[in-house]
Amino acid sequence: MELKTGNVGCTDRQMGDGSKQRLLALDGLRAYAALAVIVYHSILLFDRGLIQRVLTKTFWEVDASDIWAKAWLSTFNGAAAVELFFLLSGCVLIRSLDAAKGTWLSVSATFAIKRALRIYPGLIPCVAVTAAVAPSALSWGNIAGNMALWNFKVVGPSWTLQVEMLAIPLLLIVSMVHRSWGIRGVLAVLAVALVARKNQEIFVAPPLGEYGYLFVLGTMVPSRAGRFAASLARPVGWMPVVVAFVFLRQCLGGMDLATAALGFVLLALLYHDDAAATAPVLVSRVPQFLGKVSFGIYLWNVPFLHMPYLLPKALWSLDAVTAGLIISAVIVPLSIVLATLSYRLIEAPGIAIGTRLTKLGAFGSRRLSVPEAAN
Repeated sequence: MELKTGNVGCTDRQMGDGSKQRLLALDGLRAYAALAVIVYHSILLFDRGLIQRVLTKTFWEVDASDIWAKAWLSTFNGAAAVELFFLLSGCVLIRSLDAAKGTWLSVSATFAIKRALRIYPGLIPCVAVTAAVAPSALSWGNIAGNMALWNFKVVGPSWTLQVEMLAIPLLLIVSMVHRSWGIRGVLAVLAVALVARKNQEIFVAPPLGEYGYLFVLGTMVPSRAGRFAASLARPVGWMPVVVAFVFLRQCLGGMDLATAALGFVLLALLYHDDAAATAPVLVSRVPQFLGKVSFGIYLWNVPFLHMPYLLPKALWSLDAVTAGLIISAVIVPLSIVLATLSYRLIEAPGIAIGTRLTKLGAFGSRRLSVPEAAN
């Protein structure tokens, strides 16, 4: 089957001259999400009991003694950051697939190869370093398994990368149905993905069943549906939507789908609204640089969190929030340095290799390019 960009792509996914600027805004958002994850994990390092006492409860359900920790863990919300990563992946990657030409097999093979060479080269050395500095010995099976994304025994947050890899066939399906049936086809896939949240065997792999709907929802951001959502939310502005996205679930239970919808509206605003897409807090030099290396920032903080034996004893006597903020102030710049080195020495060459391999092989889809991984 020959894949071409037809009328559907022009009407449902009209990019316009400012599409590059809009992607810059999404990169800036990704940077803040990656930094939030570091603070989130740093606080939890000093009190794992907060997971049960705070993370699973709303503000109204936690004990008064844990309100302070709840406020910080809600602001630097790791769960919200991960949802953003998946939404961003759907939004950015569907652009590449919609622009691709060639047979279905060639497009699929090229996309899968480039995704693998975007994710694994950065992951493998991080797993190796983390295993080397971990306070307890790790089996070779666990190390190799984490490098292959079969398990997450070494770098815990790498579970999200497994979901990213599992999402490859889902995104290919979304692209195919979009070419054939437009936004109605994507809505049909979204309906199936929503059913799969409670019936995860539909997508075979349980993690994809749990989070697949976020990727599909993200693919709708550049479409007419995203443009319509942005037009409705434009009077409110993107910052209030960020606040609602981060805190709604912390105040009201059972709001996962509403939070995902807010994430969709947020990305739609940043994509379609000129004022949001050019916000200096997102597109200035610093957030853009951090967005570029955000994949490494997300990973390379983990080795430091596996070295609690280096922390001064006085730090353990502080409350979890204070200690976590202090240690994250150290980990963040160190992670940025390692992420920068990783991008320049490992990730960028991996991306280049993927491009060369797909050009040398019989995968040839010249117009298919896979942008930055969304962590």
